[in-house]
Amino acid sequence: MIFKTSQIAISLALLVSGGIVSCQSKTPEQIADEKEQQLIAAKQKAEADLLKDFVDTTPDLYKVNWKVCSDGFLNQDNNGCNESRDIRTKGFSEAVLVWGPVEEVKFFTKPHFSFNMQNVGLFVKSKGCLLLGKPEGGEQFYKIHEFSLKKGSTLPNPDSAKIDKLSPQDKVQAIRVAIDNAENEIASLNNFGVSSTGFIPNTAKQPCLTLEKWKKQ
Repeated sequence: MIFKTSQIAISLALLVSGGIVSCQSKTPEQIADEKEQQLIAAKQKAEADLLKDFVDTTPDLYKVNWKVCSDGFLNQDNNGCNESRDIRTKGFSEAVLVWGPVEEVKFFTKPHFSFNMQNVGLFVKSKGCLLLGKPEGGEQFYKIHEFSLKKGSTLPNPDSAKIDKLSPQDKVQAIRVAIDNAENEIASLNNFGVSSTGFIPNTAKQPCLTLEKWKKQ
């Protein structure tokens, strides 16, 4: 019993001794660094919570790709086809993400500034594009991409568009990337007056216009 008591006493002494060492006063720099790390951790948690809430309360995302081939294109690169990729690469546009469900795909036309050309828009009926920041209230036709074809050319087949539903994991990643891109774009416009690509914003090329607004341009 005496041996056990001695062991306990020694253990307590060691703990107290260790406690004294660990409780030594911290430098102002250490305290400031700890506070900064705590603020960073709190901000990251708040952002993660907001992202999760947004993902959970928004519709599914759908990816729209296209491959439109026509002898009406003046530019005959890519064998006379205008095509997208999941990620933008040289000669290919980037796929567009829309809030689902995607109910319909159509091509519409409107006059071109050149009398022998026509503007052709690829539209999908959905709740809007991810680029708009949030889903719209109801389904409308939104512009995915625009083409210039020779006047009188046959309209592309709606099957030229390929629609894929994103997995929950891909949806989270896509929204996270969109948020980062939006923050970079805002910073670039505020600081330099140009988009993140280095170009002055062109209202005539606004993304994801409704059919009604596109027709009025």
